[in-house]
Amino acid sequence: MGQTLDQTDIHHATRYAEEGYPWEDWDLLRREAPVYWYERDDVEPFWAITRHEDILAVSRRPDVFINGGPRLRLSLRGETELLRGGLDAFGETRGWDPAEPPDFVFMDDPRHRNFRLPSSRSFTPGRMRGLAGHFDELAQQFTAEFVDALDTQSRDGGHCDFVTELAAKLPIAAIGEMMGLPPADWKKIFKWTNAIVGEVLPEDRVQGESEADAALRGMNEFRQYLENRVHERREAGCDRADLFDTIVGGQVEGKPMNDQQLIGYLLLIIAAGNETTRNATSGGVIALIEHPEQRDLLCARPELLDSAIEEILRWTSPVIQFLRTATADFELRGTTIRAGDTIGVWYPSANRDERVFDDPYRFDITRQPNPHLAFGHGAHFCLGANLARAELRAALRALLPVLPRLEIAGTPRRIPNLHVSGYATLPVRAAA
Repeated sequence: MGQTLDQTDIHHATRYAEEGYPWEDWDLLRREAPVYWYERDDVEPFWAITRHEDILAVSRRPDVFINGGPRLRLSLRGETELLRGGLDAFGETRGWDPAEPPDFVFMDDPRHRNFRLPSSRSFTPGRMRGLAGHFDELAQQFTAEFVDALDTQSRDGGHCDFVTELAAKLPIAAIGEMMGLPPADWKKIFKWTNAIVGEVLPEDRVQGESEADAALRGMNEFRQYLENRVHERREAGCDRADLFDTIVGGQVEGKPMNDQQLIGYLLLIIAAGNETTRNATSGGVIALIEHPEQRDLLCARPELLDSAIEEILRWTSPVIQFLRTATADFELRGTTIRAGDTIGVWYPSANRDERVFDDPYRFDITRQPNPHLAFGHGAHFCLGANLARAELRAALRALLPVLPRLEIAGTPRRIPNLHVSGYATLPVRAAA
């Protein structure tokens, strides 16, 4: 007897870390209950939306399905929702407004749109084309360093961690340079952004400190760092032509942002600019290694790089879910979602929807069309999508000569997170 709907488990971060994405569960939900009231003992109930068409329908109605409700990212009962701050000790000591959203992702239009404006021009396709050459130079430099380490370790029978030795470097360097943050700070920023999603290395914990406490401490160290930089830039007049000064010196609805708004804004931009792209890069390399015919095709025909990037984004789907709150009754696929209900949109499920993608479990770098939802859709479409694509293009282009020599040298370790999933470690070695 096969699995039943009440046996589906799509809400435990530990399962994602230990087993990967719950593809069979999502397949079942799409097939039998695409609008499913997901009720379990350890999570507040919600409607699970798993089909591509339905996620588009929800995303096209931001007036009905809002981000600014009580839930935005799934968490277990008793757990603090990711990035929902302002009421903690850090905010209280600074007199922060508990009613202020942590960042603009928690907002709805028109306020959401107005808050995006100060930084949106820094992520246009034209701006990314202007940075492409520099990204290529950085990627070539980081890849050369990685190859040196890879060859040294492989000769000694060891391996390299692809995540820390390569995948993480370009995203943090790119956003660090765009922000005008010193390279000496990038390693700390990488550690802090990991802490935001609950990834803390044992050596980064204080004796007797739990992982959760270490993650909170890391996030607050990051907030303190940003607060210090904000004050420094203000005192200097915000006269530097970088994204940090553009945000700090900018205005929203006719007035500057306060410290609380700026720290949340900057933390979001920097963390998002690091986490999702390195996870797509790592996951993409795993996919290419595990599908050698596609790897060899890409190496032989580098003009397929852009379509390969879109397939990697579909295949890896780094952002797992967002929650929305219904502001009015809404009928979806014959089911009435009531005002006040929570819905969850599951992007990886949409990106394997057999109604949209031919043979969705085939990794195909020539796939056309490829209307994946890795960056979401609608009003909250990812602000950094163009940056992510530019970074992936530079990283893979530099890595092409090395790809045929790479092999996985152990079990990759996933991040235990329900919102952004990816790899904490990916051991690789040079094939003999």
